[in-house]
Amino acid sequence: MRPRPTTEVPVSASDTPAGEHDAVQALARAIEYLRDGCIFVDYEMRVLLLNSAARRDIRARGDDPDRYPGSDLWDLLQYSADTTTRQAVERAARDRVVTCFTTQGTHGPYWVEIDVIPLAEGCLLYYRDATSRRMAEDARVASELELRVTSERLRVWMSDAPLAIYVLDEDANVLLWNLAAEKMFQWTAGEVIGHPLPFVPEEERAGFDANLVKMRSGVSLETKPERRRRKDGVILDVQISSSPMRNQSGAVVGAIVMAMDVTSQRKLETQLRMAQKMEAVGLLAGGVAHDFNNLLTAIKGFASLLQMTLEEDAQASDFLAEINKAADRAAALTAQLLAFSRRQLLRPEALDLNARIRDLERMLQMLLRENGSLSLALATDLHEVLADPGQIEQVILNLVVNARDAIRGSEGGVVLMRTANAELTGDFAQWGEVEVPGPYVRLDVVDNGIGMDRATQARIFDPFFTTKEVGQGTGLGLATVFGIVKQSGGYVAVESAPGVGSTFSVYLPRAKAEQRRSDPHPAISGGGNEQILLVEDEEGVRRVARRALELHGYRVHEAPDGPSAIRLAASCEIDMVVTDVMMPGMIGPVLVRNLRQGRPDLPVLFMSGHTDEILRDGLIDPSTPFLPKPFTPLQLAQKVREVLDGGVEAAREIH
Repeated sequence: MRPRPTTEVPVSASDTPAGEHDAVQALARAIEYLRDGCIFVDYEMRVLLLNSAARRDIRARGDDPDRYPGSDLWDLLQYSADTTTRQAVERAARDRVVTCFTTQGTHGPYWVEIDVIPLAEGCLLYYRDATSRRMAEDARVASELELRVTSERLRVWMSDAPLAIYVLDEDANVLLWNLAAEKMFQWTAGEVIGHPLPFVPEEERAGFDANLVKMRSGVSLETKPERRRRKDGVILDVQISSSPMRNQSGAVVGAIVMAMDVTSQRKLETQLRMAQKMEAVGLLAGGVAHDFNNLLTAIKGFASLLQMTLEEDAQASDFLAEINKAADRAAALTAQLLAFSRRQLLRPEALDLNARIRDLERMLQMLLRENGSLSLALATDLHEVLADPGQIEQVILNLVVNARDAIRGSEGGVVLMRTANAELTGDFAQWGEVEVPGPYVRLDVVDNGIGMDRATQARIFDPFFTTKEVGQGTGLGLATVFGIVKQSGGYVAVESAPGVGSTFSVYLPRAKAEQRRSDPHPAISGGGNEQILLVEDEEGVRRVARRALELHGYRVHEAPDGPSAIRLAASCEIDMVVTDVMMPGMIGPVLVRNLRQGRPDLPVLFMSGHTDEILRDGLIDPSTPFLPKPFTPLQLAQKVREVLDGGVEAAREIH
């Protein structure tokens, strides 16, 4: 019910001037022909008059309008005494006030609007059909309710959605910012709503502005790769999708944007690409290493033999020394190729990392003397690590050389090496790597040099990547570090920024109590008179090896392949077998198993130019006597003597 302001009216005929009688009659005739119904009642609620529209409505419901004049109004309208409608009409008559309200009909599903107008002799009830208007109002209310419910559902959905969702107006100010956006970008809703987006890096601004132009023109964006800055400054890789928002007229008034953090995915993709590159280069390195090391064995071997036979000739000795130096550099490069591709054979043992650093301290200081100084901060309670001593020294040297290059040309350059015990429990998750949790030993190499930007950091462990000028670096130093550490069961991390230096952190697995440190074997003279079966398919290597062993007193029987070696062993007594691992027709381990069928304790020494060969498919146990190529004649003779004397487990079972 909607009451109108109180309006006082005349209450008796004497209040009406006589001159207005004709006007009243005219008004009565007008009321008779109104399209809306009119019922005139006295103040006792008896019906005095029904206009034509009211009579029509009574007939429409199957009733006789002529029987109602003089009867009670509520016989006609049939509203009970306790209804709001009846009470409103009676109150208007009693208080002589104009009243207007909407009510539901009593003879069908319809609504009417009623005006109660007090007059001198009674009240005029003026009513009109409000069904369509009421239905429209009900529909509007229902629509608004549904909209509120839908909006609340949308708000809850957006709030709980796992994707970052935010709504922008046409000026790119934030209107809505869900919880996932807060977690992803670290800004709260209170900090961003009503303001422009705070996380667009400067280098992404042009692309962002271009997206705004598309948004205002009504274009949707689907999974577009972008970069965004977190509140703490970390740059995230994200996938952006957006849809325009329009008003009722179809004009674009903003956009709803969804963002998904794909930083970890990008890092995994980068790691996969790195692994694929490592595999490709590793395969290349393996093939090169096998043939190259055979050639280097022959070069170094014949150079050493020639030096042994030369009389005093200083110039010839210098030439041979240069040949050996060049061969050693070539061998070191091949070793680096195998190291970063993780294809070298490691012989891990428990070792004191602090002791290794102190042993190298003088050499490291000499490396840095023209560019800066070396500082050590070594933990006094450092645990032993499980690693290959020679390879760990290579890691240390490469990291210090890298630091030296970083501080080159700067005043007050310092390289700090520090060690500490560490526990890893998900520390490498930010690099997209799941490490094996547990105790480790940490080595940090810190410099105050030029530092690196993020783009450089993303590539520093790539093989052949270097920031040095052409001819000043191979790009294998840090790749070698990465390969050695990963193959040792450890991890490498770097923190750096331009102008503030770099910190390289190496985590190596802690040695267990039962893994005792190996003592170095004493030097062996290398001489003897035993009979040696030499099996090698490369003629140059075979000739060098035979000559080296014969010069040390051994009697040598040589064979170019496995079947020939078996026939030769059946015709003579042999004390030891020296064989290559990979040979055409029959590989070394198969040959040895054949020979040991009759002599299980037969001493064996394996040779190989590519240590991946002895790891592949578990051909031999890594602790089996093994001599990597290239080697010198003296190294071969000493290793043979060591195996014959039982310096290592010469008869270890071959799998």
